[in-house]
Amino acid sequence: MRISTVIQLAMQYILVGIIGSIFVIGLFLIGYFLVYKKLMKGSKKLKLSKIALCSIFLIYITVVLGATIGSRVSNYSSVNLHLFSSYKDAYNNFSLGEWSNIILNILMFVPIGFLLPLLFKKCQCFYITYLAGFFLTLFIEILQLITKRGIFELDDILNNTLGCAIGYGIIMIFISLFKRKKSNQKHTALITAFYQIPLIISIIFISVLFINYNNQELGNLSINNNYKVNMSKINLHTKLNLDNELKKAYVYESYVGSKEDAINLANKIFSKLNTNIDESQNNEYDDTIIFKSEKGDYSLWVNYKGLTTSFISFKQTEAKGKEKLTYEEVQAILNEFDIELPKDVDFKDNGDGNYSISLDMVKSKDMYIDGDLICTINENNTVSNFTNNVISYKAYKEYDILSLQEAYNEILAGNFKFDAMPNKISNIEIIDTNLIYLLDSKGFYQPVYDFTININENINHIYIIKLYAPIIVNS
Repeated sequence: MRISTVIQLAMQYILVGIIGSIFVIGLFLIGYFLVYKKLMKGSKKLKLSKIALCSIFLIYITVVLGATIGSRVSNYSSVNLHLFSSYKDAYNNFSLGEWSNIILNILMFVPIGFLLPLLFKKCQCFYITYLAGFFLTLFIEILQLITKRGIFELDDILNNTLGCAIGYGIIMIFISLFKRKKSNQKHTALITAFYQIPLIISIIFISVLFINYNNQELGNLSINNNYKVNMSKINLHTKLNLDNELKKAYVYESYVGSKEDAINLANKIFSKLNTNIDESQNNEYDDTIIFKSEKGDYSLWVNYKGLTTSFISFKQTEAKGKEKLTYEEVQAILNEFDIELPKDVDFKDNGDGNYSISLDMVKSKDMYIDGDLICTINENNTVSNFTNNVISYKAYKEYDILSLQEAYNEILAGNFKFDAMPNKISNIEIIDTNLIYLLDSKGFYQPVYDFTININENINHIYIIKLYAPIIVNS
């Protein structure tokens, strides 16, 4: 979730929180003056600072509940009890968006650690605030599960509690300094440092992950597992002969563009349509930029990895498609967008002006071209939309990879990513194997074993990747 989205979401519930806090504080003040002061003759005075803090706390809780429950629809019903699985997912994809979600989950509960010690003196004891943060996030996760407005995840509980601990550590520095100045209490640097342990551990942990990723040669693949699948009650079998010989396969390298490359490409495409980019509408993500034309009639997505593109002409969406074009005719029309394709492709006319072009590591000079392109062409021979995922690669290094038997053993050990629910599966049959290539997070095309499996007459896939040391380095 992007920062701008979080801010917009928060703004939706701040007004609700303000109204709610006015109502609650109003009831409290009525009770204080009419019951406590007048009838019970109480003598304790109210502090405006406490009333202000209570108001902030109520607004904050409203925003948190709104963001975690109120803004979602009731279509979730799963439980994820695999600790650190979200961290492993973020690392496998190495998406800044996923890392942002984790960091936002931590930051969301920092105010709890701030406010509780200020509101309640007992919460200046660290374990009381930690427990309060833990039980609050546990309550939210259970509420999400009951209302089906979120996934019950251990990682959310960990991140929220960690955020509470970080907030507590920061505010206790100021509370400790204030107490020392006011009553000359001696607070050692050791105690102050102790309060910062959660923050220090978090910074070191995230830093080590990012440094390790930047130092590794190849990128990560999203198909890597984020937890081990329990295979103890699953019967895995196959009629295939799986050899035990070590395989060799190349890793290929694609071009990873920059923001400047993406802008230049968008300018080039829009100029052919006699229009320009409306920079005020540019929408930037981790590895993608979305461009709009000046009149808003064209949209173009450009991905940094391979500079793949997705284009749509809004003024052509209702136009009738042109059928029965040959590959050469489609190729000539796509050349308007500087899309050059080789002759050796798998071309399909899908009807209604929809065409698909697939390439499977086609050799072109010293490069390999792989991927697919789908497009819709109108009767006036203009392109209504296209998604171009065709990428050029060059050979990078040759690696020793797992044998088929070793890859099968990885499945037996549960070292694979599987979206289906393992506890509902008792039998998996492997019916076919292929060596395919997938694009990693750094723009490398890595060899991956694709095991086609049969589960209760439903076809699915399991992917296994493991490279050993490279054996050939290309100059």
